[in-house]
This record gives sequence, structure tokens and C-alpha cells, in this order.
Amino acid sequence: MSKVWREIADPRKHTDYMGSRNEGGIPVEASRDNLIEKWVYFADVCNFVFQFASMEQVLECKSYFLKSIHPSSKESGHEYEHYWHPWYSKLPKGINSGAKRVKVLKSLDQIISNWGNP
Repeated sequence: MSKVWREIADPRKHTDYMGSRNEGGIPVEASRDNLIEKWVYFADVCNFVFQFASMEQVLECKSYFLKSIHPSSKESGHEYEHYWHPWYSKLPKGINSGAKRVKVLKSLDQIISNWGNP
């Protein structure tokens, strides 16, 4: 069973893995205004924890998982291979196929229905 939750964004604690092709990600941006809360969203599904720095990233991930067939992620012209991989190339093997894909989509839909903007 999957679990979804959200936490207030804290650059010391949370990392944005989708906003950069950097291997270790970049720290999330905290809210500039103390009265406006910025959230980080999580989905623990299939023994993998997805972390999203914005609702746009959740929607991007959902559009990726809606496709059952994906093109090659190999790009040329990069000297250091581990620095250029996009976020979806770093997912665990097999998570984007079959029943696992369906579970991920359900978790993403749950995040969107709980905290997404209309």
C-alpha cells in the first residue's frame, strides 16, 4: 500500500531531484514570505519514495507514467555520464511498467486530489 504526505519546504532537509540534472539534486527553495507556505510532496510506493518540490513536478511525473512506452534517454555529448541523466532515468528498474506503474499513478492522483489546485 502506498503512502502520500506533504511537508513544509525546508532547504536543509528537502532536495529537488527533478529541477536539475545534478546527480544529488539541489536544495528546494523556501517560501520568500512567512505567510505563504511552500510544500514538498511525497509518495512512498513500491519501496521507492518520490519527492516533488512543486505540484508541477507531480503533474510532470504523472504525464511520464501515463505513457507505457518511453524513448531512449541516452543523450550524446556529455563527458560525465552520471551528471546529465534526467530524473526519470534514475528511477528503480521496473517501476514504470505493469502493476507498479498503476500503483504510482494512483499515488500521484492522490497527491493531486488532496493538494492540487483546481
